[in-house]
Amino acid sequence: MDIKVCQYFTTLARTKSYARAARELFLTTQGLSTAIKRLEATLGVPLIANESGALELTEYGKLFYRRARTIHNEYDVMLDEIEALQKRKSGNISFAISTGLTNSLPHNIIDKFNEQNSTGTRVEISRDVVDYDCESSLYEKTCDFALINDPIDHTMFSSLPILKDRMHLVVKKDCPLAQKSILHVADLNGLTIACVTPGEFRTSRKNDPIIREGAPEAQFIYTTEMIAVLEAAMQGRAVALMPQPHATLFEKEGLIGIPVEELTWGFGVAWRTDRTLSPQDEEFLAFLKQYQKFYF
Repeated sequence: MDIKVCQYFTTLARTKSYARAARELFLTTQGLSTAIKRLEATLGVPLIANESGALELTEYGKLFYRRARTIHNEYDVMLDEIEALQKRKSGNISFAISTGLTNSLPHNIIDKFNEQNSTGTRVEISRDVVDYDCESSLYEKTCDFALINDPIDHTMFSSLPILKDRMHLVVKKDCPLAQKSILHVADLNGLTIACVTPGEFRTSRKNDPIIREGAPEAQFIYTTEMIAVLEAAMQGRAVALMPQPHATLFEKEGLIGIPVEELTWGFGVAWRTDRTLSPQDEEFLAFLKQYQKFYF
């Protein structure tokens, strides 16, 4: 029996929902359901009863739940002890960075830490992975820390905010909106807005509902890359919604970025809440904290 199935089952028993448990576990609902059915087949007894649409544990399920929690907790303790021992021996930190965020940090910031830290730690970077992949890597413990766009709201993650700013609307300089120093969501009503899809960019998941409520006649063009968002604005097919560092890249092309009051953006360093921070970790976080910038 795969040890992970204990975690799958205890999460399902706690949430009483395949959909909620699957989100926490970074699985598909179908994948979780298949794993539970395979577990029941292995044990030869039913663990879940769906009566009147409500998910309940059978008598066997309650017994397995009690034991599975102990097994899973002990397994996590063992992994943490192995991780701590490995870290003491290697002195390395694995750092995943979401696509585009490298350009939002000072140049060669990680090289500077590697050269100057007092513990001989070396930070190894995994670049160009989307927010979801960073979260999944943290969850699976294949990285130690991750730089992720806001909101960082998973219950299993702690975080240190690094930057907070407003999203910018990029329009052509001859657009009437270009005369304003700051916009409100209502100003977006009726516009066609290009932005990165919520599946690639966590901030879109937070801001898109705000736009739909405050500017109900706005239309969206979703892309998977920020450069495609800018291209839509340059071609006049849409206005572009993006973070400030990207909004200033094409000012020579006759475009201008204007902050939108209600639409925020930022990013932070995240790590698992059950991670015991080592002296190397503490020094790394203290180093990054020096570069915090909050624009509002």
